[in-house]
Amino acid sequence: MDKYNLISVAPSLAIVVVMIVGTFVGTRVLKKVIAKDAAAAEKQ
Repeated sequence: MDKYNLISVAPSLAIVVVMIVGTFVGTRVLKKVIAKDAAAAEKQ
């Protein structure tokens, strides 16, 4: 893999990594929010 190839591949790899990490973080945050909503709904 030469330098030029790496320069063109790196940004797309970075985007894929960010998307995967963002998906995991997003699902964790959503689960917390859903759990909070469920707890609040049970109290009412």
